[in-house]
Amino acid sequence: MTHTRGRTVVRLLVLLVSFTLAAAACSANSSGDGVATAVSDTPGTPDTPDTPDPSETAAVREAPDSDPDVPRTASFRGVTADTITVGITMLDFAQLTDLGLIAAGWGDQIAVNRALIADLNDRGGIRGRTVVAEYEFYSPISATAADEACTKLTQDVESFAIIGGFLGPLGGTADPCITGLNETILVGGEMNADELGQSVAPWYHVSPSVEDQTVNLLDLLAANGYIESSNIFVMGGVAAEAQFDFVIEELESREFNVVGEAIIIAADGDTGDQDNELGPVLERVRESGADTIFIFGNPSAIIRGIADAGLDGEIAVWSNDSAGLNNLGNTIVDLSVANGVISSGGPTDTEIWDDPLYQSACSEPVAQRVPEADIRPPTQYQEDDENWFNAIRLACQNLFLFEQIATAAGVDLTQDSFVAGADTLTSFAMPTSPESSLGPGKITARDLERLTVYDSTEGDGGTVPLTDLVNTTG
Repeated sequence: MTHTRGRTVVRLLVLLVSFTLAAAACSANSSGDGVATAVSDTPGTPDTPDTPDPSETAAVREAPDSDPDVPRTASFRGVTADTITVGITMLDFAQLTDLGLIAAGWGDQIAVNRALIADLNDRGGIRGRTVVAEYEFYSPISATAADEACTKLTQDVESFAIIGGFLGPLGGTADPCITGLNETILVGGEMNADELGQSVAPWYHVSPSVEDQTVNLLDLLAANGYIESSNIFVMGGVAAEAQFDFVIEELESREFNVVGEAIIIAADGDTGDQDNELGPVLERVRESGADTIFIFGNPSAIIRGIADAGLDGEIAVWSNDSAGLNNLGNTIVDLSVANGVISSGGPTDTEIWDDPLYQSACSEPVAQRVPEADIRPPTQYQEDDENWFNAIRLACQNLFLFEQIATAAGVDLTQDSFVAGADTLTSFAMPTSPESSLGPGKITARDLERLTVYDSTEGDGGTVPLTDLVNTTG
């Protein structure tokens, strides 16, 4: 089905086979029944795992002492003199594995989060306050589950901030439930201009927004000579339709030649309907004279369609969703059909693993507190292995960013001081990006970007560097 610009945005909340996968775990505490389930941590309860003495911890990042001239008070909702309550949202991997859409999950993400929060509290918490977490799983197939989790964590619990947010098509409605309707800080989620426009409370993210990912990809493609001969056919799924006009405008502003456009209406999960729809669209691609397909949003179905049409290896493919490209899911039997797809991204998983800050801030705290965790270099996991690296990396980077901002906010912790603290973080290192920054008007942290290309032989399939990392802030 074709699509013309100016069409009313349609948000179809459906299951994504592959998505950002930033807040998801097949946990022992996960219900797997499609209902948002809660798990609560309070200091000293039996649910809190034993932790080693901080003096025996190899990786201890010193937290700044509280200012003795500023007393700690109940300064904001979710903040007392002694504690900061945060909500942590996690996608229920059990349903995805039960449906056969993925082979395995990401280990026990509650255990991962507990270990990282225990490490933070062992280092003195945030300016003397202990971080207390409330956990909510949300279903990948229920359109209401994310809103239910949002309500529980922002109204029933009254969290100061939510860490994780919501992923896939659910993120398009549920993230603004946190930052807009309930005016609660969010670190994570899926950030785009439409959702930011609905937000009232502060929202920060480690990675670039959807729009920034598109701009980074196109700037890097242009800088590396791809603009001269590319005739572009633009395609995407209905779940990402809000990106369509922006992608077209950015391509045309760089004088890329757009020769065709299409939106795939069939939902991810409706594989047969998608394939039936993709056949005629890809015939139009042939007839258009396109030498390149630009996929916006999750690329899995279109990559599968390109292979079925015999176009893999004959036409260049670009994707503005590097996370989706790294998690193609089980609807593509032979992942080699995605080889050569170009995207953009930051440091590779191997570069992250090799970074001493990642090891000290993320891997070691979990290894010390969760002996059953299967922690190993990311390329050693196979498709049917529980991928603990993914769970640790994403939980750690979100908590790390929250810690940096909340610490910079000072003892009088409020939403206003949180923003003021973030504005001072004009240069710092993250466990997943050694060059990061925030500041007035800058709400995404990672500054490093490069072109990447998909390689099915990289671990269980993933992107590898095509160009060197560059700092996108100049």
